[in-house]
Amino acid sequence: MRISLFPLQAVLFPGATLPLHIFEPRYREMVGRCLEHEEPFGICLILEGEEVGGPAIPHRIGTEAAIIAAQRYRDGRYDIVVEGRRRFEVTSLERTRPYLRADVRFLEEPEGEEDPGLAEAVAKLFEGVLESVELSGQAVIDETWKDLDARSLSYKVASALPVGEDAKQEILEIPDTAARLRRVAEALMALRRIGAAAGAG
Repeated sequence: MRISLFPLQAVLFPGATLPLHIFEPRYREMVGRCLEHEEPFGICLILEGEEVGGPAIPHRIGTEAAIIAAQRYRDGRYDIVVEGRRRFEVTSLERTRPYLRADVRFLEEPEGEEDPGLAEAVAKLFEGVLESVELSGQAVIDETWKDLDARSLSYKVASALPVGEDAKQEILEIPDTAARLRRVAEALMALRRIGAAAGAG
């Protein structure tokens, strides 16, 4: 399948939402076309290059983005909100338009090695981290995550982690749910240790 690509300095996970302000002419054209034809586009973390201006080389793994809200201004700019859908792998790039297009292969979502208590353990760790954030007076995401299946939970937690985009890209590229849950559990335990050390200090 061929889709338009928007390389960003951000990772979008399936199920997550991302607000975007579209001001560059090439991406205004892309968004206008996607809205007209009711097409999604792809978001990939930038591997090399810049987000604005010149060309950018995207990471190989990205996420399909569906536009769920859009406002167009008189000067052609857009404010949009996208929601992550399926992960994909870029198999080839096309540079015949002002913006990138790519042939992509959508990725399977295997469960991985069975571990019945893993999702529950991640949920408890996540709840503990959220409670500590709430006590510090910062905003907390809503509680809909408590009703998610294991796959969706792995992406929800990954999206909320206060880690760099390169670390999030590594999580996005993990091929199965169980391995992804183990990785976010490690990150949550590291955050808990940091919080405990800060409290002790």
